[in-house]
Amino acid sequence: MTQGIDRRALFPIGAGLAGVALAPVAGAQPPAHVTSILEAGTHRITTDTRWDGDILVHPGATIAIAPGATLTLNGGLEAPVNRIFMGEGKVDLNQSHIPHAHPEWWGAAPGRGDIDSLAAIRACLAAHPVMHLLPTDYYLSDTLVIDRPFATVHGAGFRGTAGWRGTRLIVTNGQRDVLRVGPATRPPSVNDYPQNIDVRHIALCRTVPVDGPATGLTAQFLLYAHFEQLSAAEHGVGFHARGLVRTQMIDCIAFRSLPGARKGERWRGFVLDGMEDIGLAGGNASLFLRDCNATVGGDPGISDGVGLLMEGAFADSYIQNFETTAVASGIRVDGRSSQIGERARNGHVNLHIAMPIIDQCSDAGIVIRDTSEHMLIDISEPYVAVGPSANMAIHFHRMRGSASVTGGQLIGMTNSGAGGDAVGLLASDSEGFQIHGLKIMEHDRPLLLSACQGFVVNGYVGNPSHRTNRPAALIANSGRGTMALIVTGGKGVFPCGVHIDGNCRRIKIDVTGHDVMALQNGHDGHVRLQERFVPVPSRLGDILVEGV
Repeated sequence: MTQGIDRRALFPIGAGLAGVALAPVAGAQPPAHVTSILEAGTHRITTDTRWDGDILVHPGATIAIAPGATLTLNGGLEAPVNRIFMGEGKVDLNQSHIPHAHPEWWGAAPGRGDIDSLAAIRACLAAHPVMHLLPTDYYLSDTLVIDRPFATVHGAGFRGTAGWRGTRLIVTNGQRDVLRVGPATRPPSVNDYPQNIDVRHIALCRTVPVDGPATGLTAQFLLYAHFEQLSAAEHGVGFHARGLVRTQMIDCIAFRSLPGARKGERWRGFVLDGMEDIGLAGGNASLFLRDCNATVGGDPGISDGVGLLMEGAFADSYIQNFETTAVASGIRVDGRSSQIGERARNGHVNLHIAMPIIDQCSDAGIVIRDTSEHMLIDISEPYVAVGPSANMAIHFHRMRGSASVTGGQLIGMTNSGAGGDAVGLLASDSEGFQIHGLKIMEHDRPLLLSACQGFVVNGYVGNPSHRTNRPAALIANSGRGTMALIVTGGKGVFPCGVHIDGNCRRIKIDVTGHDVMALQNGHDGHVRLQERFVPVPSRLGDILVEGV
């Protein structure tokens, strides 16, 4: 290619050439092993130019590229982390030996709230597949979009709340997302999705109150993406995932403590969006969410806060060690069966929630609702501690298919100690659930099953301190169920072990694990049917009570 450098300032240094000034020859390229020095001053590129050798840029040197021209560097580049590229032309470092690029080379202004760094960051992403950000603030007037395949964007920390304490991308608009990774519209097929985009160690923030559902990160239509150690503070939605295939989100944090522009607006920490038909079983496929957290603090004035919302088709999602603190609802799975129709056939399976930690929820810990007959969900080792005003720890509502809870702890001390009447496990108009080894402690209403069919409940109910006028378990208007509980606690803390009420059919109760000292009516208080206690063992129609 023809060289368009009009300043005599490139000094190739090689064997026998050290210290000798040599201007570039038009139409020639320096050998790849030669290092050229760019001294202080402006060096102009007027036509398309390719440079194969290495370049050392001295402080004060800049390269001005004319409109329509492209400077292609194929060697190495050593330069200060400040502006070196000027003008309206383009820079191409994609085939270079440069390990990563800095947006400061295009004019990004670390820590400068009066300067928009968006154009510089975009230019950097276009010029090189790997971008490194400093531990400082970058202010953006609009959403930063990353949609080139095999791009890597790494910051220097994601928990900082001030400049030079981690990398922060800060949008200066209340209605714009901070970061969108992925194309604006769905590509024709999964194999057309951008692949292998990797974003890590960045805080996503804004300078003004959020106005509506603007997000910290919207990630969509990606294959093999990786997001790690990202924080999203003070947004309508922290993280919105749609159309992510074989993708991981690791150690990501959503936080809300400040009021938005609209009073009483909803807040979502994480949304796994399965409402749109993207040609897959769920809204995402093989999405792995690990060690992530959603927290509410201060007085944000939000309504219906949800730490993790899985909406519509939720298939192929694997949630591990998800944690919430002081969020109204920790995890909500809303199948939206009537809205997604036949998509529920394959979209309501293969959801695994392992070891969630839901602390001080003010409404519900884990909610599964409106799922289809094809639903299959596994919940293992949940920990839910309900807050003073909470209603329930786990709630199944209008749930079809089959869900299991294996192990886990539901803690009600804060709620019952404050005079609350939260339910440990509430199942209403639901079927097909299996509870094995769940431990429910200090709840005013430990277990309540209403209008349920086809269930198995084996677990522990213990109230060492809290005395309640509610049974350890209430079964109302339900059928085809078995229950075997360990019921224990202080003297006479429960009026009875199990209360069967309403129209119940084909119910089997095993009272072997009931501690009569915890029952106000002692040996006679194992099971109450309607208004009377029944002996053990006994069979009343198709209701069987057994145990010693």
